[in-house]
Amino acid sequence: MKSRCRLRDRAPRLALALCWVVAQAAGADEVPVCPAPTGGAPAMPSNSVRLVTGVPYSALGTSETITILPDGRRVVRQNIIRQWRDSDGRTRSEISLTTIAGPLPLELNTTVTVIDDPAAGQRYLLQPGGRVAVTVPIVPCRPDPVSREPDLTVGPPRPAHLTMRVSAPVTLGERTVAGQTVAGRRIEATIPAGAVGNSKPIQMSAEQWYGKDLQVVIEATYRDPRTGETRYRLSDIERAEPDARLFQVPDTYRKQPPPR
Repeated sequence: MKSRCRLRDRAPRLALALCWVVAQAAGADEVPVCPAPTGGAPAMPSNSVRLVTGVPYSALGTSETITILPDGRRVVRQNIIRQWRDSDGRTRSEISLTTIAGPLPLELNTTVTVIDDPAAGQRYLLQPGGRVAVTVPIVPCRPDPVSREPDLTVGPPRPAHLTMRVSAPVTLGERTVAGQTVAGRRIEATIPAGAVGNSKPIQMSAEQWYGKDLQVVIEATYRDPRTGETRYRLSDIERAEPDARLFQVPDTYRKQPPPR
């Protein structure tokens, strides 16, 4: 008899890609190991979600982007992510977005709720205004139990097909953050001159501190001269089992696929 498997969360992306494969619910022993990042870049398809079971938690994630204007003024933008994961790996994220960072920041001032349910092979994007749950297919994979690679997909979205040289990850050792033992890694990336109309190379970096027990990113810093510096931190971590109702689509919502 197949056991029900659930997905772990990853800090939610600000851009949600539509997926090309409908996932079928599978036994835990049938869930493949997540592909290892290559050269510091994510190797997972956009509809893959890392599965972690038996480690429930709830926490508050804060993402703060600091941009320095040409006249020296500092602009600070903050997004808040409330996160839950149960023992089966089901996840819920409530993302309070003020902006999506970029060369031309997009002002949003909205809240997005995302539920991942691997038993249904679906991600539900709740839209309370129309009481609609937009369904997006997802496929689970398990983190490598030996290497315990961090989730390098967390962070500002990377445009597809962008020419970029990415260094191999540099190990930063271990320390304690928010009561969690975390392992640090840093990668450097360069956009060559002329790739996006830039006269000189653009240097970027990403530093992440990964919780070895929770298997989520606890703290991170991303630096990109085009958008500024983004700092992410997980706080208010509680290890109790969340209410099961958090991972269910309300009965008053109708489920529908995303528009073409």
